[in-house]
Order: sequence, then C-alpha cells, then structure tokens
Amino acid sequence: MALVAGALAFTSCNPNKVDSPVVGTWRYQTPPAPDSGWFGVYIFTFNGDGTFALYDYAYGPEADLSKPYDGFVWRGPYEINGDIITIHKEKYGMAKADGTEEYDDEWQSEDEKLKFSINGNIMHITRDYGTDYPWEADYTKQ
Repeated sequence: MALVAGALAFTSCNPNKVDSPVVGTWRYQTPPAPDSGWFGVYIFTFNGDGTFALYDYAYGPEADLSKPYDGFVWRGPYEINGDIITIHKEKYGMAKADGTEEYDDEWQSEDEKLKFSINGNIMHITRDYGTDYPWEADYTKQ
C-alpha cells in the first residue's frame, strides 16, 4: 500500500498556506448501528489557508441524505508535522440545515492530534494520542 504522508505532508514556510495532499474535503460514513439503524457522517475540510472544518451528522435509518440536516461543527487552524495533523478546535457549534452556523460562546478551545496516511483518494485517520475515545476511519476525498 503506497502511503503519502511524511514526505508530502508539511506546512509550508508561509503560515497562511498549506502545501499538502490533505487539502480538500474528506467524508466518512459509519455503518448503521445494529440495534437502531442510526449512522453518522463526518466531513473534514482542510483548506489551503491552514484552517479546517469538521462536521458531525447523525441520521436515522429512514434519512434522506439528499436533504440537509442539522449537525455539529468545529472550526480552527490546523498544522501538519510528518504524519500528524494537529487540529486546534477554536470554535464549536451547530451547523444548521439552512447552511448557517451558530457557535457556543462558552466553548473552551482544544487541540487534537490525528495520525493520517493517504492512499489515492482515501485518507486513513487514527486518533489515539492520550484520548479516552480512540478511533480510526477511512475518509474518501470528495
């Protein structure tokens, strides 16, 4: 499996520009829960200016994915060091079905480290750096 991470993933000298194959929008859909049929959709967007957005949506078994739904959103800057993306979650709130976002003024920013590798249009992301909730998933580039 050819992995593109360490050699191609880096933050450029310009703090407002990221030159990396992670730039773009990546989507992951969980399998339906066996007991309820509910599933999640997670969408990461890594912008070339060094900012990211992470959207988290939960859907019932009868959901029509062609329609927008409310979900959660985190925003902030990110940095890449080798095969680690550090996301700085500076904003958290609701992503509304109408395309607007409402943020929680009480949110305390937090950093999260994610290990990644890219093979074609798949980015494998693993979170296990000191968290109580480790996970891994394959995101597809949109």
